[in-house]
Amino acid sequence: MLAGKRGGDRREFEKGSEEMTTEVCVPKLGMTQGDINIVGLKLTDGSAVEKGEVVAIIETAKVTYEIEAPASGLIYYLRKVKDKVRIGDALAVIADSREEFESYKGRVPHKEEMPSIAFGEPEEEGIKLFFEEEEGEKKEKPPPPVPVMDVGDRKVAQRIPFIGMRRTIADNLHYSLHAGAQLTIVSETDMTELARYREQLILDHPDTRITFVDILVKILAFALKEFPIINSSIVGDEIICWGEYNIGVAVALDQGLVVPVVRDADKKSLVAVSREIKKLSDRARRNQLEPSHYQGGTFTLSSGGKVETDIITPIIKPPENAIMAVGKIGPRPAVHGGALAVRTMTFLCLTHDHRAIDGVPASLFLGRVKEIVEHREAFERVLK
Repeated sequence: MLAGKRGGDRREFEKGSEEMTTEVCVPKLGMTQGDINIVGLKLTDGSAVEKGEVVAIIETAKVTYEIEAPASGLIYYLRKVKDKVRIGDALAVIADSREEFESYKGRVPHKEEMPSIAFGEPEEEGIKLFFEEEEGEKKEKPPPPVPVMDVGDRKVAQRIPFIGMRRTIADNLHYSLHAGAQLTIVSETDMTELARYREQLILDHPDTRITFVDILVKILAFALKEFPIINSSIVGDEIICWGEYNIGVAVALDQGLVVPVVRDADKKSLVAVSREIKKLSDRARRNQLEPSHYQGGTFTLSSGGKVETDIITPIIKPPENAIMAVGKIGPRPAVHGGALAVRTMTFLCLTHDHRAIDGVPASLFLGRVKEIVEHREAFERVLK
């Protein structure tokens, strides 16, 4: 939780008066300027508030923040839920006394008259949508607004503001599907030997508890070196094959999906990768991710986790050109050694942008990942 106080907050509105107000402002929070939405106000005008008490909740494209009161007194909100604000904007003021509260309330414009940033307004330095993250990319217009419908007298179970992280995710996915030529290919893969190997790793590293996602991040970083086109982005009129292997790992939150990035995954040990993924996932769930944690990815891995989903068609996170999803991992009848047996199976699902990646290299890459996963001597060499 973060306080929103800035230098010069305390202002004397009447000359000679000892009664003062303190602004509650949008703090820097380690983020750049961009779409910041007010998603919650914790009190009502005139309520008593203690210093350090949460008074508002704001949300950026990726993270939700709680704003604390920088002083004690009576609060008067200058903004309302769904308003868009900038870093440094005043969200509310806290008056030292009831007299100062009434005096201030009579001086400021009505809340409906307070200016608000329109969606898609150009800004000097913004939290960029994914397609603006990489230097040299062309700036794209945001998707069209969602049509408004008349709810009328229909029963409504819940109203969820379609702003902040949820809106940005929706716009990004819409753009991704609209701008690219996405195709998903699927390979059924035998994870039995890898599952046994993981059990041994858990015994060897009980403090880390290595997951299949950790292992696959290492395998993907290895396989991508053999297929540079998969580890690429379209930048202007070029296809850039990256010389770094920064693997994004999708983390599901109540507000949506975020993708923190494990940088240089090819250079790190399996244990180091596992610990970093857990640290990033924990920060994501605590709303403590910074822009540097989710920018610069070259390929993304998404997992169905514990849900009952076998085949997934993931949507690419531009400016990347490919993403792989892993379906449910579990026992399933399969042919092994020419006989029917119960094996630990899954489906590896690769979505690639056909504008840059043809079907053959995509299939060869997925086949290579499958080959490493299914053969102990192969994955032991990669994971050592």
